[in-house]
Amino acid sequence: MGRDSMELYQVHFPNAWSNAEYWEGLADCVELGLVENVGVSNYGADAVEACAAALAKRGVPLFSNQIQYSLLYPFAEQNGLKAKCDELGVRVLAYSPLGLGLLSGKYSSDKLPSGPRAKLAKAFFEDDA
Repeated sequence: MGRDSMELYQVHFPNAWSNAEYWEGLADCVELGLVENVGVSNYGADAVEACAAALAKRGVPLFSNQIQYSLLYPFAEQNGLKAKCDELGVRVLAYSPLGLGLLSGKYSSDKLPSGPRAKLAKAFFEDDA
């Protein structure tokens, strides 16, 4: 990549058994100068708080939490996750910000996506009618 460090390194998904070890590894990467910032993905409010606290003990801020977040899926606002991220200064990186493509204008009730999104799209366009 032609760089000495990456701008952001994220843990993709919480682990049921050894999150603390992952968080220590993230802090190690910052301290070694391998990465500038560290984040997580798909963490709920409690896990974000625990991770931020663990990293803070090492002087490393939790930079981001990548979550599904869109006008069609605003659950992070309803369950307190967005508020917790805001409180801790953790940036929310939205994945599927166009609602799995349903807000892109590419699909309609006559032109549904293929695969698992077809069922969601059908329900979306039926509700829209």
